[in-house]
Amino acid sequence: MKICFSCNLEKYKPKGNVLQFLGMLKAFDHEVSKLPSKKRKKFVVDCVLPFEFQNGHDGFKFHHVRFHKADDLTDKIVKQDEKKDYDFIFIRGRDQALDLVKKKRSLGDKLLFLSINYNLHDPRIMKEVNFLLRHTRIIFFQSVPIAERFKAYLRRKKWGEDRIERQIKVLPQFVEAMSEEKMLRIHRATPPQLINCGVIRPRYGLPVAVKAIHLIRKRVPEAKLNLLYPSIVNAYRPTAEKLLKKPGVVNHGQKNVWETKKMIVKAGIGMALIYDNTPDLTPSHAYLSRVLEYMALGVPVLTTRTFGNIHLLGDNYPLFVHDEHDIARCYHKLNEPAYYAEMSEYVRERGRAYLGENAIKDFWKVLTTELGMPA
Repeated sequence: MKICFSCNLEKYKPKGNVLQFLGMLKAFDHEVSKLPSKKRKKFVVDCVLPFEFQNGHDGFKFHHVRFHKADDLTDKIVKQDEKKDYDFIFIRGRDQALDLVKKKRSLGDKLLFLSINYNLHDPRIMKEVNFLLRHTRIIFFQSVPIAERFKAYLRRKKWGEDRIERQIKVLPQFVEAMSEEKMLRIHRATPPQLINCGVIRPRYGLPVAVKAIHLIRKRVPEAKLNLLYPSIVNAYRPTAEKLLKKPGVVNHGQKNVWETKKMIVKAGIGMALIYDNTPDLTPSHAYLSRVLEYMALGVPVLTTRTFGNIHLLGDNYPLFVHDEHDIARCYHKLNEPAYYAEMSEYVRERGRAYLGENAIKDFWKVLTTELGMPA
């Protein structure tokens, strides 16, 4: 198998899109490592990025992936393909996929396109997505709800079921496990603390979280709301910076991948709110990478009831919250050791499917099946 991966990431930063792409690539690299030496030698795995990636940085160590820096990603991929004749070209993001197909239409037969979002109500976006449908081997979506909604759209367009199932697949975000040994060395805070990780933007409910910690501290003065984030959306920065200074809020700024995992385990209760007012509710159909991270670490997560979260956690998940009163109620309930242990095991078990070594299996099967290779 000869495959080239590419994603137009501005630079390395410990945020969702970067971690998801490199996590997936690391899991793929691990699958190649498990092959017998003779088969492994037949694999070519390239990755074209707009920055120079230092192998091993932040724990992302690769053994079989060759990284290439390019100012023009499309041009580099085309030239690489002329030399190596890839079986597949995997691209994360619609704009880059469009550039590749428009530059060389025949590469659509090799293109594996990971769609991050689409908007059924936006004619321009859907025109681009439909163009890629006609000129892409397989389109992957990052959650089952997003993929199922797109399949329903294709059925309304009278697509045949066989073609839908062959061309539309799911490739979820990947998270990396922390060993039991490392986790046992981390002492969980008593009382448990709240932690919220990820980019700060208006729909992620920071005002609600701040109100919640104010309520909680009336009964548990030691409680804190810990915030870790790689960035704040510029338009929201003035509002966010005021909230970050509120009593009970601890502003940790940006941390690396493993520092973040340790802090999540130590805090004990994850938070991932989303109040989605986008036209077609695409964020509500997605999985938040922070939810997957908490689940993989066995940390109960307080989160809002969205299509994506229902698929991840189940329709009857008892820690779905709507406002600060729900958050305070769930926090106090999780102070009961037996209940905490029950919810910890529940989310850990649900999260196993998104650990890299498990999540890569369906993707690997799709590629080997396409090439007629033994699974």
